[in-house]
Amino acid sequence: MKAIITVLFFFIFSTCIHAEQDPWQLRQTLSGIPVYTRKVAGSPILEYKANVIINTPISKATALFEDEKQIPRWYYQCVHSQLVESDGPRQEIIYLILHLPWPVAARDFVFSRTKIEDSNGIVSYSLTALPERLPHVKGMIRVQSIESVWTFKSLPQNQTEVDFQQHTDPGGSIPSSIINQLAVQTPFNSLKNFRKLLTGKDA
Repeated sequence: MKAIITVLFFFIFSTCIHAEQDPWQLRQTLSGIPVYTRKVAGSPILEYKANVIINTPISKATALFEDEKQIPRWYYQCVHSQLVESDGPRQEIIYLILHLPWPVAARDFVFSRTKIEDSNGIVSYSLTALPERLPHVKGMIRVQSIESVWTFKSLPQNQTEVDFQQHTDPGGSIPSSIINQLAVQTPFNSLKNFRKLLTGKDA
């Protein structure tokens, strides 16, 4: 119950904050995946969101998303993932390593992933950074904050709509211009890879 209350607060708080942000701008639409970005008050780093419709039942889509061992196969630039702690599928702590383009140093991050299913059958996952949950690793820069929401909605004819929205602080001294280039690449490639794993097709 405490976890559910926390997540509901997260959604309400996020909605209040995002209502004050700039409007979304469409940055690209390729392979049926539109990607949007917008400025966030007080941050030089863009928030992004993307959407895809996949020809697969929601049960298969969420099963793939919840399988932390599969994350490096679809999440853009992820090379390692592991489950740190689990209180069942509704509350987990996960550790990831990302290899970013040279000359940017590798990043790792620890985050909680909380699952909520509403009465309409929509399944949502909120991700929140826990930068001090594990000891820091030499040679890695720890991601300090992440606000991410994944939403899965069942559609007719065994299709699933997937929405991915995220704003993050990667830590370190990366110029915001480099990070903001990833604001299009990360959601697009992640959703494209995710869809391909489920359907065997790029589009």
